[in-house]
Amino acid sequence: MCTHHSTALPSHEILSKLACDDPQAFEALREELVACFIGEAPERIRPRLCGIQFRVDAIRRLSRTPLGALVKLQAMMWSSFLRMDEELQCFAESAGNRSWARSKQFGLGRVSPKSARIIEFRPRVSSERR
Repeated sequence: MCTHHSTALPSHEILSKLACDDPQAFEALREELVACFIGEAPERIRPRLCGIQFRVDAIRRLSRTPLGALVKLQAMMWSSFLRMDEELQCFAESAGNRSWARSKQFGLGRVSPKSARIIEFRPRVSSERR
């Protein structure tokens, strides 16, 4: 049963102090908050969220250090993000909006603009100098 609501998340300072003073209580709170979040999600996406959380928990358990877990979880996040970006590009191209797809490359350097017009800015000449 959820005793915390998503808007009642404790502050960073409180969570940090709890993690230092009582790691078991911090872990119990983390698990409860995650379970509440998944439980409050729409029914159709709960299985996916449970699967992702299972992977996160497995990576945390199997990692030798918290930093090692962080690096692996960050890699998992970036992999997912890049797959999503690729799917978005495919969708945009299949929808016939190729210029939009090419302009939204998130700075990954895949496409560069063909040309640009340079506008020269000259300082204004005050009416007194004329």
